[in-house]
Amino acid sequence: MTNPQGLALSEDAVFADFAARVKLAGAVVAEIGGSVPVEFATGHGVAQWHAVDPNRDPFRTEAGDYQVLRARAEEMPLADASVDAVFSSNAFQFIDVKATLAQVRRILRPGGLLYAHFGPIWSGVDGHQLEYVEHDGRDLVFWRDTLLPPWAHLAYTRDELARVLATGLPPDLVELLIWHVHDSDTVNRLFFEDYIAAALDSGLRWVEVTASTHVDYSIDLPAFAPGSVRDVDERELAALWSARRGRPTQVGYRDVLMVLRQPD
Repeated sequence: MTNPQGLALSEDAVFADFAARVKLAGAVVAEIGGSVPVEFATGHGVAQWHAVDPNRDPFRTEAGDYQVLRARAEEMPLADASVDAVFSSNAFQFIDVKATLAQVRRILRPGGLLYAHFGPIWSGVDGHQLEYVEHDGRDLVFWRDTLLPPWAHLAYTRDELARVLATGLPPDLVELLIWHVHDSDTVNRLFFEDYIAAALDSGLRWVEVTASTHVDYSIDLPAFAPGSVRDVDERELAALWSARRGRPTQVGYRDVLMVLRQPD
């Protein structure tokens, strides 16, 4: 499945696009995020698939063609120039991108490819990425629990957001959501331009960067008080953040495909 800008949406479609770009048979691949199932990787005849993920337990197939490395992307325990490709789906918004790209540059062989699909990012309408948060015994996720107004993280101060949420949600949930948006380190809070700058500074060659503003689910809010949720003008919001950051900043991007190559 793809969105109107042509970017793959499902993890299966993302992996299929990666597999169409890289000869996986006999290849050594490092994955940042560890979401690709064993059968996906081994079914393409990889020599080795290293799933680097700090939240998964170490694992290795008997054939040794797939293993989980419990490690951070910023500190990948792989040898220099040891992999043919690096794959990542829905992970780059959680990591230190500059440090991770330095690791990618280190471990890729000459001509090796980085394929990173990620989002939503901080620039997006739902860039707060409500996830890895539990309330009342249930995990909350942004695409199902649309509890936060559009642009909650960029258009509202802490106090402004608290006042809106208090008109439709219980106090303990309001407190949790305010903490998530303003204090949690779940996402790296990078804007689209920050990813671009990191890519250009990485020493890797630019192959493709595609961005989309498409939102593939409905943001159906609780019954907040009439008039409490503001209409946000994206041009005004971009101007505000450009001024705050001291450099041009666009808003709206929430899916990105970044393909970079190690120089030969």
